[in-house]
Amino acid sequence: MHKSAKKGLAALMAATVLTAPLAMSPMSAYALSVDDVSADDTDTGEKTDYKIEFEIDEALKRGDEITVTFPSGYSLKKVSESDVTLRDKSKISLDKVKVGSRDITITVDEKISSRTTLTLEIENVTNPSSKGDYTIKVKTDRERYDDKDITIGKGSSSKGSSKDFDVSQSSYEEGATTSITLGKIELSKSDKLKKGEYIYVDFPDRDMLPKKIDDSDVKVNGSKADDVRITNSDSIRIKVPKGADKDNYIKLEFSSSAEIRNPSSAGSKYLYKVSYNDRKYESKTFEVKGGKKKAFDVRLSDKGVGARTSYSFDISLNERVYANTPVTVEFPRSEMVPPILSNLYVKVNGSEVMSLGVSGSKVYFHTPSGFGNSSKLNIEFEYDAFLRNPSTPGSYEIVVTADGRKYYSESFSISGAPIINPTNPTNPMTPSATPVPTDNNTATLTLTKTAPQAVTGMQVAIRSLGAPLVRNRDFIEIVMPVGFRVPAYIAPQAVTVNGVSAAFVGARGQNLIIVPSQDIPARSGVNINLVETAGIATPATGGVYSIGVYSSEEPGLLFARTVNVVPNNSVTFQASIGSFMKNGKKIALPAAPFAVNGHTLMPAPFFRDGLGVSTTFTNATAKIVGNGKTIQFKVGSNVATVNGKSVTLPVAVQARNNVPVVPLRFVLDQLQYKISYNNGSYAVFK
Repeated sequence: MHKSAKKGLAALMAATVLTAPLAMSPMSAYALSVDDVSADDTDTGEKTDYKIEFEIDEALKRGDEITVTFPSGYSLKKVSESDVTLRDKSKISLDKVKVGSRDITITVDEKISSRTTLTLEIENVTNPSSKGDYTIKVKTDRERYDDKDITIGKGSSSKGSSKDFDVSQSSYEEGATTSITLGKIELSKSDKLKKGEYIYVDFPDRDMLPKKIDDSDVKVNGSKADDVRITNSDSIRIKVPKGADKDNYIKLEFSSSAEIRNPSSAGSKYLYKVSYNDRKYESKTFEVKGGKKKAFDVRLSDKGVGARTSYSFDISLNERVYANTPVTVEFPRSEMVPPILSNLYVKVNGSEVMSLGVSGSKVYFHTPSGFGNSSKLNIEFEYDAFLRNPSTPGSYEIVVTADGRKYYSESFSISGAPIINPTNPTNPMTPSATPVPTDNNTATLTLTKTAPQAVTGMQVAIRSLGAPLVRNRDFIEIVMPVGFRVPAYIAPQAVTVNGVSAAFVGARGQNLIIVPSQDIPARSGVNINLVETAGIATPATGGVYSIGVYSSEEPGLLFARTVNVVPNNSVTFQASIGSFMKNGKKIALPAAPFAVNGHTLMPAPFFRDGLGVSTTFTNATAKIVGNGKTIQFKVGSNVATVNGKSVTLPVAVQARNNVPVVPLRFVLDQLQYKISYNNGSYAVFK
């Protein structure tokens, strides 16, 4: 099935939305547009899969509904919730799916931007038993119905009856940009092109297509296409123009300015597939021939074995690239590349690269924001990037991938005696492949600031290393959770390791890499201090976050510790104390919270006075209303009701001083509040 072209990107909601009473409002004047309705099988009475492509004009919010209505004659009895999928450029999260006799209503679980083209895929729909044209409708909470017809009873969507159609290209060399002519494709006798309908083309290899094709670069039967959209990496959708209306054939022409390129690998079994009106047509196979690889020279400031050196090279590309184009440089040995790199020392055409990362022997980045466009790349790794030559002499090559195309260097030579790690007979050290046993159960990790979006310092105390760390080479890696801000560059002076400034500090994605400037033996403790000027910041959302600590010389995790990020407006309390703090004020409780079998019980007034949630209670019952939930408790019972449904509680409700005391975590989960613990104090917050 073809994936629809998309205009928007669905974004995950960053925070839980507070529930409030909803007021009915008139339907918006915006109108969605149904672009296409297709089925895998259009025979009468067949159970088949449907695909509905439509564009929304008004953004959808989490909790909004999309409804598709099938006409009389269709059966949805075989459709289950798992048979319904909504996609943009990726699968969109759904809260729920309701299947009726003729309607399917889905509730989206994330925001969808306006002007987004969506694809709704529904499996196991049963076609009507009578032939004819049927109208399928789509609407949202924010836009009125639009519809599209589909014809049932014209036969299944099997391959068309015409012979394989011809393919003509301006080039058959692998990776080359080419113009393409497909057809003439003789349509089945009952078919004719209709203005506004869609032709689909599946290309023979992934990534042949550019990011966008202009309508002017594609002709249908000699007329400029009305609309051309790339629906995935190897398929496009073309709207039939007026000039091709009522033709009984298809001839498609793609100009070289569309920047379609041949597959990157030679072969003789390539073919195109064209679909129209639920019929499929295949081209004759054609051959893609191998082309001569364009090699580039590698320049080094030092060609000695193991030497620290700069690297630079000029690459002539097969096509132009633009700003923010992904580039990968693969060096022959992982030992050549430091665990992290700063983009300050990697440049393309004289400007610093963006989004730089390292994985083994590969360096990933994007071309600079002010790059413009060019078919030539000058890539430079400066001396301060800390690249080193291989530790053994020989001939080596570098592979560069730019916008999905690979380019290979000429061989370059590294000379000199191999580097052998020395040993000292008077003080031998024979490191084992297996680290010595250590115990980091008492290791600690703390933050100096715990408020959201606060610039914070960090102290890490590793109790014992299982393997030694060699100065200026080995490193400690601190894995920071998503949400923390980690600067791309941190001055070594902002971090100390056992009281001495680090040799090097940097970031690998969310992770901190800290290279010590002194040797640290096995079984030694390591104290790392990052001052606040390092620029690390806590997440914007309060919660409990886990931070892991690793060593480059040991497999697996050394230890992990949780830290709490607590909003300033949180409500705090302590176990066994009959009060809580809110907005700096101390508010009394009728009884102190206490624990039963590890579950904290909280007096009912806490939810009213502390969280501002509607709460009523007697000496035997309690009722809490919030987040669309009505929760009712009875003293002495371990069963509560949520919106009328019985739910088993972790412990029974009790009474203290004639006030119900209910399981705290259960209520907070229902109300979508968070709770954290730090140094004997609990904090509750949204």
